[in-house]
Amino acid sequence: MRVVVIGAGVIGLSTALCIHERYQSVLPSLDVRVYADRFTPLTTTDVAAGLCQAYLSDPSNPQEAHWNQQTFDYLLSHIHSPNAASMGLALISGYNLFHETIPLWLVQHKPDCGGEEVSRVAD
Repeated sequence: MRVVVIGAGVIGLSTALCIHERYQSVLPSLDVRVYADRFTPLTTTDVAAGLCQAYLSDPSNPQEAHWNQQTFDYLLSHIHSPNAASMGLALISGYNLFHETIPLWLVQHKPDCGGEEVSRVAD
């Protein structure tokens, strides 16, 4: 099977990698190719900053919340690795003000919080 991914930024390369990792064992003929007008270090992604945070999604779509949690946990698991800087990972502090309660999985990663502080702000 041949799969073509258009774009070599973070989304394109992540998509190509995920397809390869997910299907290489079940599709031995898998051929993933990435096409783009530019590759690193000339992509927009090479100079763009990203912020991973919980998005308040529709409660009727639990898959989206699950994906958000998986992504956050994956990035957090690499934050202290020797490759964190080359992956572009860094923890920064900041504040978000929500009108609704944020997902519990995010609160669990906030040191010394226990969820109480965030819940009070959300109320």
